[in-house]
This record gives sequence, structure tokens and C-alpha cells, in this order.
Amino acid sequence: MSKAKNWILGAAALFVLVKVFGKDEPQTVPSSPPVASQPVIKSPEPAIQPMGFVQATSPRQTETPPPSSDRHPLVGKTLYATANVNMRQEPSVSAKIITSIGRGKAVKALNYRSGWFSVSYDNRTGWVSEPYLAEKPPSPPAKTVSTSRTVAPPVASRVAPARRLGQPTRSAYVGTCDCPYDRMRNGRLCGRNSAYSKPGGRSPVCYH
Repeated sequence: MSKAKNWILGAAALFVLVKVFGKDEPQTVPSSPPVASQPVIKSPEPAIQPMGFVQATSPRQTETPPPSSDRHPLVGKTLYATANVNMRQEPSVSAKIITSIGRGKAVKALNYRSGWFSVSYDNRTGWVSEPYLAEKPPSPPAKTVSTSRTVAPPVASRVAPARRLGQPTRSAYVGTCDCPYDRMRNGRLCGRNSAYSKPGGRSPVCYH
């Protein structure tokens, strides 16, 4: 009786073992759905710089502003005073006078403002009115030509040669000087010192 019981127990145990360990195939694990592969984005490779001198990129240059409407084409040039003119501290006729610039003197134009030039002259800087400055020096003043006036000789001297064409009316005297052919006390001829040769005086008859 005990053997039969043991046999039944052993058969039951064997049956359990077969149930538990009888299947050698591994259990299938459900696989996850395949993951779609994403495209690989490659970053662009930096360009290879050539060996040698690399010129630096200069910053953008700003445009030069146009000159102001007060800019004068004669600024920076040498100008000449057309007359004697005053150089003043400010571009105004009421400004203080620095010095006087003579006619024809050269100055350097530095600036321009409302009809006045800022100039440099004799190591000084001041303002001169525009009408008194020019690009070319003024012409020298014309020289005054003096005309010599011919003075007509006295009437007596013009008449005397005609009267002398005649012959002396007498001989020469010494010391009287009535006629041109008379002689002074020193022996010299009276000539024009005679009374005959001097108008307005005595008129002796010396020739015929």
C-alpha cells in the first residue's frame, strides 16, 4: 500500500517537472517596431584659405560730405591786395584792426565767410574784405610824363637880330653899354647887357 502511494507521488512529481521544464523553446519576445533612420546632415567644411598674404577686409568707408556752400574756390591760394586794406580780427567792418596790408602785397587765403577771406600775412591771421583781394597783383600806377613847355623868347630878342643886320651907327664906347658892341670897363663886350638888348628900357640907335 505504501509503495503504491509512493509511486503515485513520484508520478505526480514527474508530471509537474515535465510541465514546468518540458518546453525547451525560448519564449518569443515581441520586437519593437523598426525606427526610421534620420538623414545625417553634414556641416559644410570651412574653405581652405590659400597660403600667403591675406588682405584684411577694410571697413566700409563713409562718403565724404559735400563742401559747404560757403566754400570759395580761391581758398588755399595766394592772393594780392588791390589797394591798401585793413586786416581785422573778425569778418566785419566794425571789428578791431590787426594791421594794414599794402597795395600789391601777397597773402594766403585760409578760409572764406560771407564776403570775407581769412588770410595769413606777416605771421598774422585775420579777415580781409573780398573786393580788396585778387588772384593777380595789381598793375603798377602809370607814370606821369611831364611835357616841357617851350617858352617863347622876348619880343626884343626876336627883333634884335633883324636890327643887327645893319651896320653900327658909331664906334664902340667903353663903360657905357648902350649898344651891344660897346665894351665894359674890364674890356668885355656888353652884348645882351646893353641897353639896346634889354626891353622896356632905353632904346638907343645902334644900327642903321
